[in-house]
Amino acid sequence: MLIHNNLYHEIIIAGAGIAGIAASKMLTEKAIPHMILEASDQLGGRARRAPNNFGSWFDLGCSYLHEGEINPFVKISESLNIPVKKNLGDMFSLEKTKFLFNGFPFSEKTRESIIEADYLHKKKISQAQFLPKDRVLSSYFHMDSPHYPIFENLLMGLNGTEANQVSAKDFASVKEGQDYVIETGMTNLIEKWASDLNIKFNSPINEVFWLGKQVFIQTKDTVFRTKKLLITVSNGILGANKIKFSPKLPNYKIAAIRKLPMGNLNKVGILFKDNTFRGIDEGWYVACSGPSEKEISSVMSFEIRQKPKNHMIIFFGGQESKELELSPEKTFSKIRKMLSQTFGPALEERTTSFIHSSWASDRYSMGSYSFALPGYDKKRDLLRKPLDNKLFFAGEATSKEHYGTCHGAYLSGVRAAKEIISQLNS
Repeated sequence: MLIHNNLYHEIIIAGAGIAGIAASKMLTEKAIPHMILEASDQLGGRARRAPNNFGSWFDLGCSYLHEGEINPFVKISESLNIPVKKNLGDMFSLEKTKFLFNGFPFSEKTRESIIEADYLHKKKISQAQFLPKDRVLSSYFHMDSPHYPIFENLLMGLNGTEANQVSAKDFASVKEGQDYVIETGMTNLIEKWASDLNIKFNSPINEVFWLGKQVFIQTKDTVFRTKKLLITVSNGILGANKIKFSPKLPNYKIAAIRKLPMGNLNKVGILFKDNTFRGIDEGWYVACSGPSEKEISSVMSFEIRQKPKNHMIIFFGGQESKELELSPEKTFSKIRKMLSQTFGPALEERTTSFIHSSWASDRYSMGSYSFALPGYDKKRDLLRKPLDNKLFFAGEATSKEHYGTCHGAYLSGVRAAKEIISQLNS
């Protein structure tokens, strides 16, 4: 790396995702000079909106305000006069879930047994973080239960991977709460919120040289120099060694990155003709099919919304999400079959267009969000640990209680900015 004829900024942030934006907003408030280097041509990171021909209000990436009671984006939305929909905040609870089997509601007995099993699972998992030894998440479930396919589907949506890959301790650390929605699009909110920041787009970082008193950053066409570098890129990027560090990162940091790999959760958006759904149709669905309620062969979970247009959001995690990326038409065919079996052929005929995300193959994220492998739940603490008061780390993967969420990324950016400010003041 050339370290002369470089551009100096007191602080540089790698990545204009939510963590990087949150840190930048705080530094801006303190009048601390800095800039953001963003590899792509847009801000938001894993917040990504659909193109106009589908509806730019539709979020291909993060879209829910999880833990709405404490989520900072609720106040941010209100400050920007962007409405937040709160009336369906508990729709993901199994009590409010609309279970369907071969197109008909589950029997009350089956529904009650699923809710009771969920209560027992959560009770056992809540104790996992206090046990001396970690276990795989799937071990807390009765895998031979006729209803396990439902839990498996929902768990893949939460983790982006199969439950037998996930640390139970890490999973147990996540908090629950209300889930709010911004109908005009989460990504549109983020773009409006961050419109005043100093961002250099199309500037992927190739190498970071951090030996000595300053940090040198090589992009495709420029070398930058800084006192502090805040790294907010995904663990997918770090794990694939897309950024070379000289000297290399310490072994504990590399291990933390590798033991917190990226799960993959993709969504399919379907637009329908106007007046397809009524207000009573809105909410969260789990549609099952099979020979009987005790022999479930397939599960598909989705949300139905009326606004801004009638649409459906179907989620695919783990192996199913990979299949969606490799062969979207095959997945669309499964969806059409489910629509016809569950709601009748008339609903399928009212579909107007499909769209899907592809986060595993996205070169700027290489996955949706992180999960911890069994036995490595403490790696998040090591991932966020600063190096030599020069390299700082933020992003959802560094968040212990809110990983995999927008507000987890936000809070991590605020935390890292405070660390940097503290170092500057000292």
